[in-house]
Amino acid sequence: MKNLKTLLLSFYLWTTAALITVLVSSLILLTSPFALFDPDRRWAHRLGVLWAALLLKCNLAWQLRTVGREHLKKGRSYILVANHASLTDIVCLFSLNHEFKWLAKRSLFQVPFLGWAMSVMRYIPLERGQYGSIRTSYGEALGWLKKGVSILIFPEGTRSRTGEIGNFKSGAFKLALETGLPIVPIVLTGTQDVLSKGRTAVGKSGVAYLSVLAPIPVNGFDPKDEVKLRKQVEDVMREEFEKRKRMLASRD
Repeated sequence: MKNLKTLLLSFYLWTTAALITVLVSSLILLTSPFALFDPDRRWAHRLGVLWAALLLKCNLAWQLRTVGREHLKKGRSYILVANHASLTDIVCLFSLNHEFKWLAKRSLFQVPFLGWAMSVMRYIPLERGQYGSIRTSYGEALGWLKKGVSILIFPEGTRSRTGEIGNFKSGAFKLALETGLPIVPIVLTGTQDVLSKGRTAVGKSGVAYLSVLAPIPVNGFDPKDEVKLRKQVEDVMREEFEKRKRMLASRD
C-alpha cells in the first residue's frame, strides 16, 4: 500500500509539474517579442516566480518554510549562493520573488519548454570542465551584476547525492571580490528527502526549509582572499544546515 501511494503521488507530481511547466514556459516564450521594452527580461522572471508558486501550491508531499526573506532588499543586487541537493531547489529559490539570473548547466537549455524559457529569460549557460565556457559565463554574470541584477550560483557545481553540503568552487567568490557586492548564503534543508539525485519517485512527505542568511559584505577582504571568503560562507551555511537538519529530525 505504501509503494502504491508513493507511485500515485509521484505520478501526480510529475504530471502536474510537466503541465504547469509547459503552460508557464509557453507564456514566457510569448514575451520574447517584447524584449526591446524589457531587455533584462523582468516580465519573464515574474512568470518564473508564478511557475514556482503554482508548483508549490499543487505539491501535496511537503511544505516549504522560508526564513530570512527580509535579508533580500528590493532593488538591491547580490551574489546568491545556495546548496543543491534536489531538482526542487530551483523551484524553492524562485519562490523568493527576487530578481536574479541563474547560472545553469548548458544541457538544461536543451530541455523542451523549460530550456527554451531559460534562454528567453537570458539565464547563463555553463559547460562544466571547459575553460572557454567558464570564462564566457563568468563574463556574462559580471555584466548582469554591473547592471544591478543578482546572480544565483550553486557553488558545489552539481547536486549532492548524499544531501550533505559539498565543497565549494571559487567562481561566486571571485565575482564578489571583483564587484564588491555582498554574498547572500541560502541554505536548503529537506529538499533531498523529497526528490534526490538519480531518483524519479518522490520520497517522504514533510517539511523543507529555505533559509536566507544575512548578507556577507566583502569590502573587508583583500582581492586575493577568495579562499578565506569561501570558507566563511561555507562555515555559516553548514552551521545553518545542521541546525535545520536537527529540527527536521526532531519532527520524525
